[in-house]
Amino acid sequence: MLGSGITIHEVNTGTQDITKVELIFKCGRVNEEHIAAARATANLLGEGTSSHTSAEIDEHFDFYGAIVKFRSALESTSISLVCLNRHFQKVWPMFYSVIFDPLFDEKEVKKYADVASQKLRNQISKNEIISYRVLTEKIFGKDHPYGYNTQPEDIASLKAESIKNFYNKNFSIENAFIVLSGKYDDKIKQRITSDFERAKKESSMHFQSFYAQDFSNKTFNEKTQNDSQVSIKMGRMMFERKHKHFSHFYFLNTILGGYFGSRLMKNIREDKGYTYGIYSSLDAYKQNGVFYISSEVGNDFVNPCITEIYNEIDTLKSTLVNEEEMSMVRNYLLGQSLHLIDGPFATGHLIKNIYSKDLEISDFENHINIIRNITSVELREIANLYLDKNTFTTVLAGYIT
Repeated sequence: MLGSGITIHEVNTGTQDITKVELIFKCGRVNEEHIAAARATANLLGEGTSSHTSAEIDEHFDFYGAIVKFRSALESTSISLVCLNRHFQKVWPMFYSVIFDPLFDEKEVKKYADVASQKLRNQISKNEIISYRVLTEKIFGKDHPYGYNTQPEDIASLKAESIKNFYNKNFSIENAFIVLSGKYDDKIKQRITSDFERAKKESSMHFQSFYAQDFSNKTFNEKTQNDSQVSIKMGRMMFERKHKHFSHFYFLNTILGGYFGSRLMKNIREDKGYTYGIYSSLDAYKQNGVFYISSEVGNDFVNPCITEIYNEIDTLKSTLVNEEEMSMVRNYLLGQSLHLIDGPFATGHLIKNIYSKDLEISDFENHINIIRNITSVELREIANLYLDKNTFTTVLAGYIT
C-alpha cells in the first residue's frame, strides 16, 4: 500500500527477465453518462498525449518490443504493459503518460468513432450477437447497466468532451490498483512506486441505477436476413459473484453445458446431431448476473433442440449425478484452476479478476474447497433452486418458419 492510497499486488516469481505492469480502474460501462464512452476512453488512451502523437507512441513501443493493451468491461478498465526488463526505463515514461496525460484529440475521437461504429454494424448483423443482445435486454431491462445495448449511432455521436468527462471522473488511483508480475528488480519496482505516489487521487464517479426486473417465461422471435441457422439463447437473471451459491452453480453449469464433455454437448451435438456446438454460461458481476444456454441450429431443429435442453435440465433436477461424472468434472475444474496460477502472468491475471470484483483471496480458496467437496445431493438442490424453466427467457434469432 503506497502513501497515495493505491495498492500494488506483486507476483515476482518469473524465470525470464520480463515485467508486466497492469493498472486496473474499477470503472466501466456501469459508470457511463454517455453510452459507449467507457470503451472509447480505454481505446483512445494510446492515441496521443500532450507531447506525443499516436504514431510516435506506437513507434516508441514497437521499437522496444513492448506490448501495451487496453481493455474495457462492464465494471473495470485495465491498461497493461509487458516489456523486457532492460528496456523498462525507456518504455515506462511513455506508458505512464499514456495513462495520466491523454489528449483525446477530436480528430482521433472521430476516427475511432467511425471505425468502431462500422465494426459494431457488422457484428450486430450476426444471429448469435443479435440473440445475446436481445436476451440481456429482456432479462435486465433496456435501461439497466447490464442490459442496454450500444448502437452504432451511439458510438458515431461520441465527442471528445464525453470522453474527457468519463476519464476525469473515473480514472484516478482512488478507485484503482496495480498488479506487478514477472521477474523484476528493485529499480523497476522503485520507479513504479515513486511515480504512483504522485498520481491523481480524486475521482467523482458516476454510478448508473440498478433495478429489479420481473422474471418472465417468454419467447422472442427476431427475424433476420441470415436464414441458414437460428441462434437460440435461453436463460435467466442470476446472482452476483459474491453469492453463497456461486461455486455450487458453477459446478452444476459445467456438468450441464460448461465444457466439451457436458451433457448438452453429448446429447444435442453428438447423439442427436442438431448442432455443431451448444454450451451454457454463468456470467456473474458485482450486482447480479446471468445464466444462459446458447446454440445455433437449422430451422427444423429449433423445437427439438429446446425440448432436449429442458430434458437435460429436468434430469439434473430429479436424478443424482453419478460419482464417475462428479469425479470427472471435479478433476476438470481443479485442472482449470491450476492453469490460473501457471506462471506469474497467469497468477497476476487471477489476482486482477479477484480484486476487480471486490473479492479476496479467501473467496478463491473457498471456491476451490467447494469444488473439491460438493456432493451430488447439493447439486440436485441447486438445480431445483435455479433451473426453473418458468423463469427462463428464450430468444430465437434467424429466419423463423
